[in-house]
Amino acid sequence: MSEIRLSDLVAKPHLKYFTSNALHQALHGGRAGYKSSRNALKIALRTLEDPNCEVIVVRQDYSDHKDTTFNDLKWAYAKLGVKLIQGIHYPEGNDLWIRLPNGCRIHFKHMKDIDKLKGTRASNPLNTIRIVWFYEITQMKSAWHIENAISGFVRGVKDWFWVFYEWNDAPKPSHWTYSWVKLMDKNPDAIVQKVNYNDTSMQQQIDFLGEIMIKQINNLKTIDPEQYKNIYLGFPANLDGTVYKLFDHEKITGNLQYKYVDMAIGVDFGSNDATVFTARGTLANYKGIEIPMTWYHKNGKSSNIKTIIDYVDSFLLFAKEVYDTYKIPLSVYIDPANLSFKQLIEERSMTNEYSFMMIERLKKTKRNKKAKDAIQERVDFTEIMFGAGYVKIAPQCEELIKAFYEAEYNKKGDRADDGTSDIDSLDSFEYSWLQDMEFMREIILR
Repeated sequence: MSEIRLSDLVAKPHLKYFTSNALHQALHGGRAGYKSSRNALKIALRTLEDPNCEVIVVRQDYSDHKDTTFNDLKWAYAKLGVKLIQGIHYPEGNDLWIRLPNGCRIHFKHMKDIDKLKGTRASNPLNTIRIVWFYEITQMKSAWHIENAISGFVRGVKDWFWVFYEWNDAPKPSHWTYSWVKLMDKNPDAIVQKVNYNDTSMQQQIDFLGEIMIKQINNLKTIDPEQYKNIYLGFPANLDGTVYKLFDHEKITGNLQYKYVDMAIGVDFGSNDATVFTARGTLANYKGIEIPMTWYHKNGKSSNIKTIIDYVDSFLLFAKEVYDTYKIPLSVYIDPANLSFKQLIEERSMTNEYSFMMIERLKKTKRNKKAKDAIQERVDFTEIMFGAGYVKIAPQCEELIKAFYEAEYNKKGDRADDGTSDIDSLDSFEYSWLQDMEFMREIILR
């Protein structure tokens, strides 16, 4: 048999971690990113090296295995020189399995009944389940469901175990996988790698994908860049139904000047909803505004439960940090819907310790009689600011950035406020500049 070189089978971006023994190995990105071929090859190679290793491959729906993971693994064994025969090494029907000549078995399962999935055992008492491959986890309900499934397999294993996660990034960062990746990045026994088709050389793209597919990708890049950005680059995209079409992450986040002539804080307080503080800095001559800092907390979602007094204390700490950083008196605009919170802040602002802030009146009604309503007027002006490059947001303001991506219109054509997106961060952002909107509009349009 001729010598097999992994560099001829595995796309270059995957070679760095191909031999990793990390417990958690997560691969994500756009489509055609060589993720499935990498996982299939790594599984095939290990099961040939260790005949006592068995594998579980999991999809949300069992029927989806046949044209994806099942074929990927058959392809991987063929590439490694192992000829599998239908009826002997894999079935003729739809009850899927793979049994290697060395006795190792690969099981194909689904996530619709976690208890049954956790009951899966190695086919041979001398074997051990060592690898679980979760394929396209965006289709699965949550990280909780996956963790419950894993707990049934890893118990009692003493030396090594691999969990593979693979997915194409969802269009909206509200999907649970985005927050899950941030947690996985902190796990010392995990590697997270984002890989796209264009991370390889053009020759390897042609070898792996073919010239016709490369042409199709390039055509989509020209005629529908938003679809291209999500499907093949794995970035959130402003698709149909989203509110902020002009929100461009690369242009709007980062590269702040941090030199302000005026500072304000917009406050959206909610006992049941999120509470958000947004600091807005104004550049000289009103040439632009920047959002250098935000604060976000939601009871039931964030790590601890806060009372109204706790939120008052948190706001005062936030305001003090903003003032100490920029040494500019603060105008504070608080949503008047909760008068108790506003009154508590006003009382503290009267003391010498917090004399650097002034609680201003917040008028939420629409300014332009031709506008549909006050909220849509704010949306429209935000789009003007994005289009003009008038606003910059610090990358660490993650909740606000995510809120722009996930905001959608409902069936009535209004910005949805049904709990599916973070309206509280958007409100806080808008309150920070609302009183200056007309003046800012004149500056932009001039």
